[in-house]
Amino acid sequence: MTDETAGNTRYRWAVLTALLFGTATYSANLIFMAPILPQVAQDLHINMGAAANLFTAYLLTCAISQMFAGVVCDKLGVTAALVVGSLCASVPAVLMPWLGDNYNAVVVMRLIQGASTGFIVTSTGPVLALWFPEKERGLASGLAVGSSSTGCALAVVLSPIIYATAGTWQRTSAVFSIIGWIGLLLALMWTRRKPPVAVETLCPTAATASPAKMTVREIALSPVTWVATFCVFFGNFGLHPLLNFVPAYLAAPAPAGLGFGSMLAGRMALATTIVGIFATSSSGIFYDKVAKGDARLPIALGFIMTGLFAYGLVCSLVYSSMFSIVICLMLAGWGGMFIYPAINAYVIANFPPGIVGRMLGICFGLGGFGGFIGLYLGGLSISRSGNFVMAIILISLASAAGIIVAFFAGQRTKKTL
Repeated sequence: MTDETAGNTRYRWAVLTALLFGTATYSANLIFMAPILPQVAQDLHINMGAAANLFTAYLLTCAISQMFAGVVCDKLGVTAALVVGSLCASVPAVLMPWLGDNYNAVVVMRLIQGASTGFIVTSTGPVLALWFPEKERGLASGLAVGSSSTGCALAVVLSPIIYATAGTWQRTSAVFSIIGWIGLLLALMWTRRKPPVAVETLCPTAATASPAKMTVREIALSPVTWVATFCVFFGNFGLHPLLNFVPAYLAAPAPAGLGFGSMLAGRMALATTIVGIFATSSSGIFYDKVAKGDARLPIALGFIMTGLFAYGLVCSLVYSSMFSIVICLMLAGWGGMFIYPAINAYVIANFPPGIVGRMLGICFGLGGFGGFIGLYLGGLSISRSGNFVMAIILISLASAAGIIVAFFAGQRTKKTL
């Protein structure tokens, strides 16, 4: 039997690469404002709390889009979903230099960009279920989620540099659209081939099952649906404020922040994002090799690290030393990204391949409101207090709740299917 018919074709890595560019696209477009948020607020003549709502707007449609984008992905295929996602992210970014002088117009464009996330994230399930053998799904999921950290890392490092060169944050936005255009091209080139024959044979639901393979009632009553959703909810509640508020906290002058300035804050915040690349890969391996398909340990471990080390950022013992700050940033960022490959694999293991796209959409869509609520409450606390302390403490509180939920994420494949 050949590699192709065995479901082990090397072409799966090309398909995964197209997905990786898509994932990097939505994360870079979300995060690029973080190190230069004070400049964005000044340019639009708004306060920092209102500026933080530009992240909130992105995550609102991010959450909503994931709930229906999975259907698009399952019906029209991965190529269509990735193309639509890339366009949603890149077209508003290109238009920002012309329309980005008005706050309301910027909010609308951020809403459109947020919708990109749903189409790209829900593509992960079909790519993993249809192209990768079960023993590689943890690793592939780790790489897919890790590309989100790559996009974040590029954004926090390059954003201040591009801003200094381009002169405006609007032009900076346009430059970041390049990642999306590359992702769109790769999706058209590399994701149109059908998955290996043996995958369809071994998992006939991938090709032939109708969405009714599990009824709406069965999905709603499945504990996996709600455990995964709440894990995503509390993960996003902590992760998005960590990625979006902490760079601004480092950059903003005292007493609002630590006063490092946008350039240094961007380099410091890189510690949060760059480790995510390694955290997700190691999480996938940890899920496969150590946890043996039991998602409880990697999810709980990630929440513990996020909550503990995020809180350290507002402790005087930590922020009095740059070395301590960087260590906390690294470990909090590691934990924040460590949970997602396990959640992906948990969902994929517990639902038929023919509906994993929409199930990831449901779980990450409903759970995505955690990021929206976390940013909204954090932005509200920043507006009222004039500092970032409570916004960061909320990260730790969400992580504590996530630890509790994680212990319900045991393997339930036999019961669900």
